[in-house]
Amino acid sequence: MSIEPFGVLTIICGLLVLVSGPALAIYLFIISTLFGAAGAVTLTSLGSANLPPAHLLLGFIVLRFLLERKWIALALESLAFPRGGFWLLFTVFYGVASAYLMPRLFQGATDVFAISRSGSTANTNLLGLAPVSGNVTQTIYLIGDFACFLIFYAYAREPRINVVLCHAVIACAIANLAFAVIDLVTYWTGTADLLTFLRNASYRMLDDVEVMGFKRIVGSFTEASAYAFATLGLFAFTGKLWLRGIYSWFTGPIAGLSLLVLLASTSSTAYVSLGLLLAVEYAICVAQLIAGRCCRTAAAFVVLAPILAAMLMLILMLQENTWLFVQNLVNKTVFDKLASSSGIERASMNTQALINISDTYGLGVGVGSTRTSSFLLVVPASIGILGSLIYGAFILSLFKANPAGTDWFAASIRAACQSACASFLIAGSLAGGSLDLGLPFFIFAGLVSGIAEFQETATIDFVALSPFRKPV
Repeated sequence: MSIEPFGVLTIICGLLVLVSGPALAIYLFIISTLFGAAGAVTLTSLGSANLPPAHLLLGFIVLRFLLERKWIALALESLAFPRGGFWLLFTVFYGVASAYLMPRLFQGATDVFAISRSGSTANTNLLGLAPVSGNVTQTIYLIGDFACFLIFYAYAREPRINVVLCHAVIACAIANLAFAVIDLVTYWTGTADLLTFLRNASYRMLDDVEVMGFKRIVGSFTEASAYAFATLGLFAFTGKLWLRGIYSWFTGPIAGLSLLVLLASTSSTAYVSLGLLLAVEYAICVAQLIAGRCCRTAAAFVVLAPILAAMLMLILMLQENTWLFVQNLVNKTVFDKLASSSGIERASMNTQALINISDTYGLGVGVGSTRTSSFLLVVPASIGILGSLIYGAFILSLFKANPAGTDWFAASIRAACQSACASFLIAGSLAGGSLDLGLPFFIFAGLVSGIAEFQETATIDFVALSPFRKPV
């Protein structure tokens, strides 16, 4: 094991977390999830796998969290049946057991596209099922996801910290936009080497790829799709707050800029996911408008969105050269993607996942044994049908309606977190390669569950606790 320079910085931040309150830990941790191309620690015993800064910092946060009995008690409440933590706990138990047992039980019985970095074979090669280092690393990530969920569930039960969480996510969205600008400026000026300290992981870096003259935006991540995945969740969160009139003067511009970045990312996953997400959000707003539970911002969105979309389409069609360019860009990034080598490879991964389910009699090949191109397939292929049902129960628990009498501000934060979770699920279903949806998903999942449980027992004026202007 070796500690990278970025890891030293992360350790310093971790030490600050140990001696400070939860507010600093929340800001540092949420923003640290943006450093997807950075490696804090290199695990040489696991094929030179990298431990990301967010996971290293999570260890310090867990340690600080365990020093407070109040937080532990709140976290344990999430494990009561039938709360989300109960289902996630059993998913983790089943996943850990599958990572150890299934590669040994079905060794050689089926082939997998292993995600392990050990050995000299490329990750995308078809290999016989056997225990690999990926079983260990992905299990660690799964346990980290569970710890993240418990921590943010407990934090969400405290109203003052809940407001801090909301502001931290907004700050993260701003930082994410800043990284996009830095990425573009350093590329155009030939100074991309200045970001080497941010791109020190052993992953393959695709930070200098162009599509039809557009530089694919990667920000602080390894590739455009990873950046788009993170940006989509932040767009969903800030956009939902704007639709519900929360800090609309602030969240609106952030969501708008995030939307522009997604459109400029040239990521096929971003385009399809964005279209599906906007369609879902528009349908929700229409339903709320019909039911008379729609604020002015959402009502304006329902009325003006189709008009503005039609006007934009008309303007583009009247400009022949621009329209042809847009058509070519969409064809290149979306439709032609299916026939590309990448598209064919993804299709073969998904087909093999179905074969894995059949070959293991629905039990799965174990967490970390295989990779696919869809979260919907990697789950049953990894943890089997039973594990998928348990994991599905956890995911469904995140989309329950707000309890009656929920404070509008708290309900809005929870709805924004639900929208972010939905965006990650949509993107993961289109191009998710592993069981792990990422720490941001479990941050939002913890907030969704924690806010709901707290609001069942008390009503707090969250707005009065906020330093920002009250929602319109």
